[in-house]
Amino acid sequence: MRIGIAFDIDGVLIRGKRVLPQAIRAIRRVQDARVPFVLLTNGGGTTEAAKAKELSRVLDSEIRASQMVLAHTPMAPLAANYSNVNSDAVLILGKSACKDAALAYGFKYPVLAEEILVTCPEIWPFRAPSKNCQPISVDRKIGAILSFHDSQDWGRDAQIICDLIRTGGDLRRVVEPHHRDRTRHLHQHHTPPEQLPLYFSAGDFVWSNNLPLTRFAQGAFRYALETVYSRLTHGKPLKYTMYGKPHKVTYDYAQNAIDAHAVSLSLSNEVPIMPCKYFGIGDNPESDIAGANNNGWTSILVKTGVYESGPHEAKYLVADVEEAVDVILSQPHD
Repeated sequence: MRIGIAFDIDGVLIRGKRVLPQAIRAIRRVQDARVPFVLLTNGGGTTEAAKAKELSRVLDSEIRASQMVLAHTPMAPLAANYSNVNSDAVLILGKSACKDAALAYGFKYPVLAEEILVTCPEIWPFRAPSKNCQPISVDRKIGAILSFHDSQDWGRDAQIICDLIRTGGDLRRVVEPHHRDRTRHLHQHHTPPEQLPLYFSAGDFVWSNNLPLTRFAQGAFRYALETVYSRLTHGKPLKYTMYGKPHKVTYDYAQNAIDAHAVSLSLSNEVPIMPCKYFGIGDNPESDIAGANNNGWTSILVKTGVYESGPHEAKYLVADVEEAVDVILSQPHD
């Protein structure tokens, strides 16, 4: 079959901490049919290897790290700009395991927001810093801000991001009191001519778990940050680059990963059967369905996550991921 599949995770294979039973059957059927696939999610916050190990266990099927396209996976090539001993540091937003992912991508000096808070508790003096983080040197400039995963503390992260943008990434001018006179000119509307590069790995506003109402996602934090920054700078827009679904850079990366999986499925004496049609299965019309449609894929919307009812632009609307696989495998694809 000359097809490839990208499965969303939350709301498609898993809901909250519960694996959907249809997901186990669906993945096994796709593997038995030797159809190349990836797991494409706007979540993350860990390494691809760790997530593959976790999902292999709960789905009772082997998932390779190369099949994991987390929200921040397509950001890995950015490490080339921050990979040597003379490089700037980068601020990584998300869980502590995001630092492990950044190191695996090749970033030489990734820094967590909590490490900055430990270094200078006054930067967000409304809670005690974590005892699991160590202070960092403030000698190295922060050259970029990368949101790998959902903010773990909106107030802390918004404050640190705004501070770094206003000082051009100079941590000393943020945390050391004797720099106060030098920073007095940094009134709300004074920012460097070139804004510090800022990247977000996903734009989802909400996601679903086992609770009846949706939860705020990384996109909600971005909206809040834009509002705060605009107010702080007298109306300046926050500049940033988006990754994740529905953006083309992520679908290009996922398509290459599916093609690589197709090659790996071939026997040594076989010519690889490369996909010519790609299916995206998801539960979020704004990210999963829009992304598949906008990038020339065939979209399939399931009703086990964010979407429950109402208008949509999916090619197919199905009850769950197993029915989605029924749709894919029942069509002629040769």
